[in-house]
Amino acid sequence: MDNCYAMVLVSPGKFRKEKFRIAKVKENELLLKVEMVSICGSDRHLYEGTHKASSFPKILGHEVVGFIDQIGEKASAEYHLKIGDRVTVEPYIMCKNCEFCLTGNYQFHVPRKNYGVSLTCDQYPFLLGGYSEYMHILPGSKLHKINKDVPAESACLSSVIGNGVRWVRTKAQASLNEAVVILGPGAQGLASVIAAKESGAKPIIVLGINKDFNKFKTAKEFGAEYTINIEENDSVKEVEKITNGRMAEIVIECAGAESSVKAAFSFARPGGRVILAGLTGGKNVSICTDRIVNNELIVKGGHGQSWDVEDAVKIINSRKYAIEKMITHKFPLTEVQQAMELFLAAPPECTRVALIP
Repeated sequence: MDNCYAMVLVSPGKFRKEKFRIAKVKENELLLKVEMVSICGSDRHLYEGTHKASSFPKILGHEVVGFIDQIGEKASAEYHLKIGDRVTVEPYIMCKNCEFCLTGNYQFHVPRKNYGVSLTCDQYPFLLGGYSEYMHILPGSKLHKINKDVPAESACLSSVIGNGVRWVRTKAQASLNEAVVILGPGAQGLASVIAAKESGAKPIIVLGINKDFNKFKTAKEFGAEYTINIEENDSVKEVEKITNGRMAEIVIECAGAESSVKAAFSFARPGGRVILAGLTGGKNVSICTDRIVNNELIVKGGHGQSWDVEDAVKIINSRKYAIEKMITHKFPLTEVQQAMELFLAAPPECTRVALIP
């Protein structure tokens, strides 16, 4: 195939179907036939034009799974992959020379290069996002093989599960029988439940609001022992009761709401670890630092995944969890406008939305 189409974000809130000529892959590149791509929370801000990486025209999409359609000889040797292999692609692209890339923290490479976020489609090789029939994979990318029996809905969420692994294992260093409180049962919170379960942590306690009843059900299926509706309960007292007064060794804040960020520190026991992963959209949040000082809390930021995706893919390929349940709605790629509007509306039944070329 010489040509394909992609849904291009040409201005805030406006997608346009455009035809592209597929560039021939170089020795160290490959071409991916997109099977499925999910809409990430950052896609929302890019769509609205409020993201720090907002620019146009752009093909969004970095949570992707697909099949290798073309691959150069060097790329085949480096990745141990061949035409027809099914893979998921990490969002970030490495230079392999800077301090961050050499130490496994390639998500901090400057300037950041990530599919569907920082790269535009107005110059070679154009197809650098997943909202497309095909996606051009550049040198410095990280790819992971996906088993044939894994649902596409699970496979495209490798970076989401990777986030959970990073926050719970890498940052919080969760271990056996440590209590974990997760604020926000969206996709990132559910990924954190899986990572906590895989780490042997317990009890796993998930906090949310009235409209999260469906997500609470999924959280329990993934391994959460308790869910607390903060609009109907005194969540601090409930956590205190569940933990017999000890409170939690680990708190993962995924919601990003000001009230949630403030509350996060209330659930941590002395010496506990609080991971702030939810974005506030640039809003300043006032917190009482005395609680951090007096209880010697360890507070860390939780950005994007890096090498954590390797463990995430192992979890996905194991099929121990019905991760596909996180994709609650699917649309043809050409209906991306409707898909994005649903995602923005965030009805109670919606967790993640996926697109199929």
